[in-house]
Amino acid sequence: MKRFWKLMVAVFVFTALTATTAFASGWTTGQEANVGRWWYDLGNGQYYGNLSQQVEWQWLDGNGDGVAECYAFDQNGWMYADEITPDGYQVNEDGAWTINGAVQTMSVAAGYAGTRAQSQQPQNDGHKTLIAYFSWSGTTAEAAREIQRATGGDLFEITAADAYPSSYQSTAERARRERDQNERPALGTAAPDLSEYDVLLVGYPIWWHTAPMIIDTFLESYDLTGKTVLPFSTSGGSDIEESMGDVRRAATGHGAAVGTGLNANSLSQSRIREWLNSNGIY
Repeated sequence: MKRFWKLMVAVFVFTALTATTAFASGWTTGQEANVGRWWYDLGNGQYYGNLSQQVEWQWLDGNGDGVAECYAFDQNGWMYADEITPDGYQVNEDGAWTINGAVQTMSVAAGYAGTRAQSQQPQNDGHKTLIAYFSWSGTTAEAAREIQRATGGDLFEITAADAYPSSYQSTAERARRERDQNERPALGTAAPDLSEYDVLLVGYPIWWHTAPMIIDTFLESYDLTGKTVLPFSTSGGSDIEESMGDVRRAATGHGAAVGTGLNANSLSQSRIREWLNSNGIY
């Protein structure tokens, strides 16, 4: 499927698509070749799914009962269903994220329609936040989604143009070579317009006692003047402080102020807010 804009005329054509089926507020089925596939209409020609992200996750309360399920959307806006998503999570036939067959839920305000639907509300006391993360195993991605739930920020997955191997040993060897040779792996996708954000929460695993070199690539690829960068990391045993010197050097070299880091292996909403508060956010 091409971008949904090809399904639009001068006005978003859902007024004409009387045969379109909605199973709850915002949910809409595809037509013709896409019958049986679902996407989430945000109105005004917008929908979940982002060309810069292979997967966009959103908590949505489609039936308005105050309990949201987590759904994944591809780059064209279609909901993943009954499969393993490209970032490694199981979704059932209804598209809901499951662990060992159990649907994962979160208590929300009744009818909660995801982060972008709330974008008209002030975010972080006026701060516009981007949560940019690199994740190899999925652990950092999970931490990023937890931080998104606390902040309402936008998610962006940092990817490498030359994807890292699925083998741990091969990835470890490549990561060590990149670190030792001070390489800058090319980015697989460009970030959204960073001029819209004043806070960047940058997440990564600790590799060889520092951030993966693709984090340097990301931070050095944009003008960060006037922005605050707050790093968070996941690791089996290393502390984020091992990486802070390298991250601070890359970010401040492009105009950012860098705050304190967060060890993100085990997160709670209160711990995330304490971290943000200590850095003047919230």
